[in-house]
Amino acid sequence: LEEAQREDRHSTSQLLFCRRCGIQFDEKEKLEEHIKSHIKEKPYSCPDCGKKFINESYIQIHQRIHTGERPFLCSQCGRGFHTASSLKLHEMQHSGERPFACSICGKTFRINSYLTAHYQTHSKDRPFICSVYCEKSCNSAAELRDHQRTHTGERPYQCSFCDKRFALSGTLVRHERLHTGITPYHCSDCGKTFAQQWTLTTHMRTHTGEKPYSCTQCDKSFVAPGELRRHTRIHTGEKPYTCKDCGRHFSLAGTLRNHKRSCTQKRPYHCSVCDRSFNQSGRLREHEKIHFGEKFDCPECEKNLMQ
Repeated sequence: LEEAQREDRHSTSQLLFCRRCGIQFDEKEKLEEHIKSHIKEKPYSCPDCGKKFINESYIQIHQRIHTGERPFLCSQCGRGFHTASSLKLHEMQHSGERPFACSICGKTFRINSYLTAHYQTHSKDRPFICSVYCEKSCNSAAELRDHQRTHTGERPYQCSFCDKRFALSGTLVRHERLHTGITPYHCSDCGKTFAQQWTLTTHMRTHTGEKPYSCTQCDKSFVAPGELRRHTRIHTGEKPYTCKDCGRHFSLAGTLRNHKRSCTQKRPYHCSVCDRSFNQSGRLREHEKIHFGEKFDCPECEKNLMQ
């Protein structure tokens, strides 16, 4: 256990993470308790679903998912939560409390992990420069090495289940969870599990109601940066997705995918008069009425019309 604990301590005091599954912790004690989940049996089982835990107290929290119990109530709006930590995050929205401050620029955050991610935006004390390709500065030699692979195309990490290769070991770990089904990130509020930390963070906002990504053009806010990016295209008119078959442009990848189903569909039924083609014979017949439809005289206006 001691050896495993030594391996799994991060070099910085602000953030600790488990090197086996990638889960992050802000306290050493929490990390050490988590490490036991990898090296120790889980003797406590949930009587409802059979899920196993290393600590009996975890079952009591977990069973609230089955019972629907939400004992932690917000004093401002009455909303209930399964855990005290979920309630605390939610109440910060009412109070405006942001206890974690950046020591460089003073910007404040509600959650320590947001502050940790923010620190990466500051370029000071980043002595490792990508001088060969782009002048990007990095915090460490390892970070520089990983970055330079975006230029060289090197992908040294191969999936043990398929033939895909990756530039970063962390990307490989996340990819292999698609094969193994391992979902180490657990939502303490509803019990859902996720393969990646960022998907859990985004999911938690559905419970807290937090929407940190705001549109500068209107008053809409979003839970994830991708949602904001897609929304912004409404204002800018940007349509970055192009159909290679017909040249039409779309603002969303999903819209392009739907379009391709009809655009690339075989159209074996060709009009003998013009260059139109159709994927169904019935549609061709309807179209050809334009060219070959029988004409008749309207008794009301005496115009010669096509049937």
